[in-house]
Amino acid sequence: MKLTAAQKQKRYRDKLKQNGRHNAMKAKNRARMKIARSKLSDFQREQYRKRDAAAHRSARAAKKFQLNASFNSKQSLGRAVKKVIKYLPQDPSKKKLVIQTIAESIGLLPQSVHKRTSRQLPYKLKEDRTQSYLFEQMKERTDDRKVLLQVDYAENFVMDQQDAIQAAHWNAGALSIFTAHACELKQYFPNLEEITFFSDGAASQFKQRYLFQNLTRMMMEHYLKLSWNFFATSHGKGVVDAIGGIIKRMVWQEIMARKQLCRTATDFVRIANKKTSTIIVHEISQTEIDASKQKLQPLFATTKSVKNTQKLHNVVPIRLDVIECRMYGDAKSKWTVVF
Repeated sequence: MKLTAAQKQKRYRDKLKQNGRHNAMKAKNRARMKIARSKLSDFQREQYRKRDAAAHRSARAAKKFQLNASFNSKQSLGRAVKKVIKYLPQDPSKKKLVIQTIAESIGLLPQSVHKRTSRQLPYKLKEDRTQSYLFEQMKERTDDRKVLLQVDYAENFVMDQQDAIQAAHWNAGALSIFTAHACELKQYFPNLEEITFFSDGAASQFKQRYLFQNLTRMMMEHYLKLSWNFFATSHGKGVVDAIGGIIKRMVWQEIMARKQLCRTATDFVRIANKKTSTIIVHEISQTEIDASKQKLQPLFATTKSVKNTQKLHNVVPIRLDVIECRMYGDAKSKWTVVF
């Protein structure tokens, strides 16, 4: 391997020491420097003394560093640093901690006082657990005045037949199943004051501006305190998913066993109510859907977009045209949206 300039100079000095000429060379250099200093003016002599003092200080500092360090030269230190940098972790916080520890071990940084450090939890993990904890806390606070309602869209059910012809596959009707209803809560709980909704965050179903606007209408129409909470992404499963699956499975088994025919939503409700009395199934006719649509169209026509819709997880209606949004249910920071 080719020697560097510093290594060549060191080898030259070592050879002089071995040959016994090192002291003679130093004596010659002292005599030569003495003659050169005698020829200096007062100003030049003062400048020379300052440079000489600075050089001595630098040499003493370098010698002190070499005594504390485990490397013989700056070149060997540089090669070691390059090797370490190559294998540093990719995580920025871990990389910073490793570099700081290495710098302290070789004397580049003073030794820090030991203290326990803990990395902050990612916001995503905090968001996932916060909404789940809030849901569990709300379940314990429910009574006749406060109701917790978890809702879910159980998707469509295809009304098929066991002995249908091949062409019937493309003409089978479908019905939608929504595993929650709040229209009769006032009948069961006459003292009801507050309803807290929980659902997943599907933008096509719940997490969108039209639902937020409709919350304000429901609050004013039923004189209730309402709030809507969204579970974190992929964390919205609950009992409602099981309810929707059980209902569809029971009706499907009746159809496949040739015991019942299911051609309309009325047939589906009849079969479901016959198979179970635990789950209450109601039919919402197309006439009722059209009436609700006509009622809500003027309200939705003036609806405005809501800032950070996909990030928020809590919505509380304040007035007919005002809602309050939070990143998660018990967050202190909030922002207001006026429709």
